[in-house]
Amino acid sequence: GALLVLNIVRLPTLVRGEGKERGPCWDSAMTQKALNDCAAQDAYQADLEMSTVFDRALTKYAEDPAKVARIKKAQEAWLAFRDAEVDAYYAASDRRDHGSVWPMCKGLELARLTADRTRQLERIVEDEPEGDVCRD
Repeated sequence: GALLVLNIVRLPTLVRGEGKERGPCWDSAMTQKALNDCAAQDAYQADLEMSTVFDRALTKYAEDPAKVARIKKAQEAWLAFRDAEVDAYYAASDRRDHGSVWPMCKGLELARLTADRTRQLERIVEDEPEGDVCRD
């Protein structure tokens, strides 16, 4: 009993991972359901941020339909990869192996991968460094 409560209280610190600060949701989460909800919020927020940057990339190259088509194709492929990658570790059929932390773990992994993709898309949106002949 007491050990479980101690671990739940410490869990927001344990799931922060990779130095990323979490919002107030994590600071106030005291139950596994609340932690699961925070992870779902993180995944949702990461997806919103990625969509915003993706839209900026499409806008940047709006006058180049071929490039827009390639960016869209890459995004579709990446989304399929992300979903398959998360499913490899957090398939619904494996849920009982992870117990009540499964939704939190899955949400955190979705958020992490999506944040990585957002950084990749930001490279498309950024102006190319002068002298970089490999990016256009």
